[in-house]
Amino acid sequence: MKLSKKVLCCIMAAAMSATAFTACANNTATSGTSSAGGTSSTAGESSTGDQSSAGGADSSTADSTGGSEESSGGSSGGTVEAPSNGTVLNWCGYYDINVQDKDIVEKFQDEGYTVEYVATTSTEYFVKQAQLVASDSSPDMVSYEWMSFPHGIQQNLYTPLDDYIDLDSALWSGIKETAESYNYGGKHYYIPYQLRSGVVLIYNQTALENEGISTDPFELYQQGEWTWEAWKNLMIEWCDLGDDYFGVMPTGFVAMPFIVSTGTPLIKVDGENKQILNNMKDANVQRCQDFLSEIAKENMVQPEYKQPGEALLDGKTLFSEFGLDWGYSTTKAAMKDQDIKYVPIPRDEQADKYYMNTDTFGYLVPANAKNVKAALRYMELCRENEIDPQRIENAKKEALAETVYYPKCTECGERNTDKTLSTCANCGKELRQNTSHTAMSEELYDLSMELKNPESDQFTFLFDNCFGFRQELTDLIQTGNADGQEAILGGPFMFGDSYTTIRDKYFGTVEGYLDPYREALANS
Repeated sequence: MKLSKKVLCCIMAAAMSATAFTACANNTATSGTSSAGGTSSTAGESSTGDQSSAGGADSSTADSTGGSEESSGGSSGGTVEAPSNGTVLNWCGYYDINVQDKDIVEKFQDEGYTVEYVATTSTEYFVKQAQLVASDSSPDMVSYEWMSFPHGIQQNLYTPLDDYIDLDSALWSGIKETAESYNYGGKHYYIPYQLRSGVVLIYNQTALENEGISTDPFELYQQGEWTWEAWKNLMIEWCDLGDDYFGVMPTGFVAMPFIVSTGTPLIKVDGENKQILNNMKDANVQRCQDFLSEIAKENMVQPEYKQPGEALLDGKTLFSEFGLDWGYSTTKAAMKDQDIKYVPIPRDEQADKYYMNTDTFGYLVPANAKNVKAALRYMELCRENEIDPQRIENAKKEALAETVYYPKCTECGERNTDKTLSTCANCGKELRQNTSHTAMSEELYDLSMELKNPESDQFTFLFDNCFGFRQELTDLIQTGNADGQEAILGGPFMFGDSYTTIRDKYFGTVEGYLDPYREALANS
């Protein structure tokens, strides 16, 4: 039974918010996670933790270029000595990095630091920060969420880091171009330490073969033929199998990653030139929304939202739209006997490059923080871990392995850096198997790495700032008006609504939401 627009919009908004709020709490997947709404951590979905990454990975001690105090360009290598009030880092978040990021915290502790947890909830995240800053009780470090930029900066919640971090240093140069995407009036309040995979389309190749369809979307991608039109044609063939067959199930990201594929995001913050661009009337945005609306009108869009572990189970929905790590691993775990694959968002034939939605992760230093030095050192450790060759090698080995094991030995307490080993390297005790692990093919793994490679030669990454403002604007963009209708991103793709009608009705409203941010940016 098809759901009403209002009910479905509410379900998808809740699903998107829930996955976004858990994104950073499990930031251990190799390819990162994705997010939306108020919290991050593109396209924001929790990872399985079975593939190591920076900031929470089970990995070996980093020994990467630029990691030393002399060459890091961070708290010791910048142009200004960072403020410090000792060895305690006050961390404010809706998860405890002492628990979630054990390996990084242990390295941090080896240098004489400790982490004190200031708890909040995902729903009160920015309220708590504002209260602490206003009362001169600022924490030293918080995680990046989509509303951190530009909303949190506009609220004067953060400290610029330019005096402390040298983006041309060996440690940070690989992420420098990405960091420029978060330039705010010539300053950098947020410098990510990793690029994260954005939204992808997950599908069941076994189901295609069972229905006598020989096309493999991943092969089309490999051949350079994975385009909007190829995607649509495959869904038409699939939906012709019956009225209860659907081509795609959108999630809360809805049209955003497809709009990005045109090379024009819906909303762009150009901090360097102090501009915030509302591209609702741009021809590329209009063309994409019309294309998605036609797909919906042809009954190719699954109207019922399901979690990734359930979205493809009935064998009648071809694609699901999720952030890569949570979406793929959860789908694969639920369908281990099926050939589950994923492909990037298809390329826009009219675009000059293969533009891909993306996300990042890292930390910010709140305004009036007392121990900026400790926060910067923690960020450096995360970046060192991110580019550590041994960690990268281990991560690939673990991702491809059919079986992996929990790294900490319950007998001697030793943490094993190679999670493919079944016994402790120190005492020989058998390690506990991680039954949630799902192996990935090497081809898919390589694609997951390319989707988080800031220097990729396959993709040009763009981040849409549409979810970076006040919650009321996010709601209007994502789920529509008070009646759950006329969503700017969801209406055309989910229901076949006229984008032109929605655009003309709400363009001025969006402008009204953006103007205070424009004023703040102009005066920054």
